[in-house]
Amino acid sequence: MTIQFEKLILILVRITAFIVICPGFSFKGLPNIFKIGLSFSISLIVYFMVPDLTLGGNFYLLIPLAIKETLFGLSIGYITKLVFAAVEIAGDFIDFQVGFSMGQVFDPSMGVSSSNYGRLLNWLSISVFFMMNMHHYMIETLIKSFEMVPLNSLDLNQLGVSSIVSLFSHVFELGFNLAVPIIIVVLTTDIVLGVISRTVPQINVLMLGMPMKSMISFILFMLISSWLLNSIGKIVSFMPKFIEGFINSM
Repeated sequence: MTIQFEKLILILVRITAFIVICPGFSFKGLPNIFKIGLSFSISLIVYFMVPDLTLGGNFYLLIPLAIKETLFGLSIGYITKLVFAAVEIAGDFIDFQVGFSMGQVFDPSMGVSSSNYGRLLNWLSISVFFMMNMHHYMIETLIKSFEMVPLNSLDLNQLGVSSIVSLFSHVFELGFNLAVPIIIVVLTTDIVLGVISRTVPQINVLMLGMPMKSMISFILFMLISSWLLNSIGKIVSFMPKFIEGFINSM
């Protein structure tokens, strides 16, 4: 059996680009040799499912095909990152309202600065991602992409801007809906504290407000934790749908 290295390289490029950017597989704590081994293992499986690549003797065509595969793999990986970003947006909303946004620190696992609820919801989303076996569905969707966008295809000019704008707006909506319960309760707490400050001016509301809002948000977070996990599970389950919609728009 002869191995067609051009086809194997193109498959490996698309899968590696996806693995590098997808939050479920791109932990900074994971060794790079593991990511390369995972990409190569999936590539060997896909190799026998994809028809042979015919370049017509023109090996210079391999360069634009490799660029296309890199951009395509990064694109579908970035869509998964957007879904996780919806959960991070919810955490940022909560942190800003509670007052934790002032205590942002650099998170090496995420590669960005995030605050308390942002890191907590991010790790919850990663846990739900693996508990729901979404990594299996993502690999399955990645393999299906080779049927929807063949290796020898260079026509990627039909991508509509409306689909990208719709995806961004939907992600923002999901993040806001996830944070709404805690935001409403914290805003109600601010209103109550404002009434107290007008009624009893002797009370230092500024010193009382911060620990009170932190305590109320933490208690509410514990009370609605099951609802949060269920909502995060629904958000994470949208990943294959978003990727397939993105590919169908091309």
